Amino acid sequence: VGHSHSAQSPRMTFWQENYAFIKEVYDTRYTKMVEWMDNIEMAIQKVCASKVYTSAEFKREKDNFQSLCKNLERTETKKWLTETLETLMKERAPDEQKEESKKLKMIMERHKALIPKIQETLVKTECYWKCYSYGDDLIPIFEFIDDLRNRSVKEILSANSEQTEEHIEKQDKALNSLENKKKMVLDFITKGEKLMQDQNCPKFLEGHVKKLREAWDDTNAKAQIRKKALTDNLTAWDVFEDKKHECHKHLDAADAEYEQIKKIFDLTAGPADYNMRMRTAANFRSTIEEVYDTVSNANATLQQMLPDDRKEGMDDEVKELTVRIDILGKTDERLRFIDDFNKRLTVFDQAVTDLERWLHEGRKRLDAIKNPHDSLSPEERVTKSMEVQEDITKKSDFCAKQETEKEEIFPKAGEKISSDAKKFIERLKVVRKELNNLDEEVKNECAKFSEDVKYWAEFQTGIKAFDPWLKEAELRRSAGLVTPATLVDACNVLGDAKNFQEECEKKLLILDEATVSARKMSSHNDADEKITMYQTRWSAVHDTTKEWVARMTTLVECWNKLDGNVGELSSWVAQKDSTAPEGS
Repeated sequence: VGHSHSAQSPRMTFWQENYAFIKEVYDTRYTKMVEWMDNIEMAIQKVCASKVYTSAEFKREKDNFQSLCKNLERTETKKWLTETLETLMKERAPDEQKEESKKLKMIMERHKALIPKIQETLVKTECYWKCYSYGDDLIPIFEFIDDLRNRSVKEILSANSEQTEEHIEKQDKALNSLENKKKMVLDFITKGEKLMQDQNCPKFLEGHVKKLREAWDDTNAKAQIRKKALTDNLTAWDVFEDKKHECHKHLDAADAEYEQIKKIFDLTAGPADYNMRMRTAANFRSTIEEVYDTVSNANATLQQMLPDDRKEGMDDEVKELTVRIDILGKTDERLRFIDDFNKRLTVFDQAVTDLERWLHEGRKRLDAIKNPHDSLSPEERVTKSMEVQEDITKKSDFCAKQETEKEEIFPKAGEKISSDAKKFIERLKVVRKELNNLDEEVKNECAKFSEDVKYWAEFQTGIKAFDPWLKEAELRRSAGLVTPATLVDACNVLGDAKNFQEECEKKLLILDEATVSARKMSSHNDADEKITMYQTRWSAVHDTTKEWVARMTTLVECWNKLDGNVGELSSWVAQKDSTAPEGS
């Protein structure tokens, strides 16, 4: 041991002599090692910071970190520091030795602990750099996508189909560009998704990929929407022109049809024509509204791209149709009017028919009063005539209502009147004429029958006075002459017979007056029959009175001559009585 010690003495002496210089070198290298580790840790913090750098900023931090990571193990440095400190500290105080060793041990441990972190960060840095590079590569893709998207959403104007075709051509180029870039963009999205599978992948990459996918999908959608809008616009130009002309054509036909909707004064042809025109109107409405809606929708499509100076003009073309389409409402209104007219004409016809029937019945009733089958008293005739007259008044009022209705539903003065309408008007005129004639006739008859009532009353008064006397006279005739017992009796019977004859002749005057009154009546058949009957009965009584007077005169004369032979005369009278007809 001692030999060894003596051999190293010159070297130790060198270290001891140069301690301060060597220690300074050691401290410098130690400090640089600490600074290097401080810088590495700071570089790790910056590389792994949550801040999102620009790629240039990150490249600076990455290059700085990677340059610090060269000679990562620091083997030479660590060996030199360990050996140098060991030599330097051999002659130093134990406390100093312990302190320096502790310091060196600390940086050695720090370095050892730092190595995995550095290696992990190197891996992260590579991943981060790929992500930042991915972001850089996105810039031209986004520029391309945004450019196509802007082309698909920027306002475009088209004043005609040729301009729309030009726009479609441009849009087709844009769609072709999208189709050509489709694989590249989808591959890029896939690349981003693969990078995202790395556990070290920064969060911003997910945003990049999502934004790319959304931008791509949105641009494609916008491009397709624009293409469809342009295709619809091109179609709308053709549809607008074609359907506009078609709509005007249909409206011309509807106008002509409206002019043909007229009143038809025929109870069968009128409703049939109405039903046919209702179907025609329904077809017109369906067709015209469908074509109009097509024109209106085509205009709405065109308005989206029309220049402002063309918009109003196109709207006016649609407004022209809108105004003309009012013909549908007018047609419906006209058809409602015709339907009402048809119903009113049916009612009118029925009313005239009822009046015609009644006139026939009224004529029969009046004829039955004028020439009755059964005996009618003048009072009954007047009553029945007045009933007919009252009915005529009602029918006349009803006829007046039909005349008012005729004024409302039939052509006015100066308007053309169809032959069918003339038939209705003529029928009503005939009804009115016949009603007036019947009314006049009934009034005349009623006036006559009113006079008859007075004469009938006079006739009846006479009959009422004559009839009881005649019945009593007929009873006296039936009783026969009283047989006189004496000449005085015979003279008395003769006086009675003469009185009876005079009375009979006086009563005839009553019957004669009644006959005069009866003959003044417009119809006196019944009265004539009665008078004839009374005259026959009176003649029978009168003849008997004349015979009685003749017989009694002869008897009295004979009695006077043959006063002596009373018994024989009496038997003669008795014999005469027995031969007289019964009841005389």
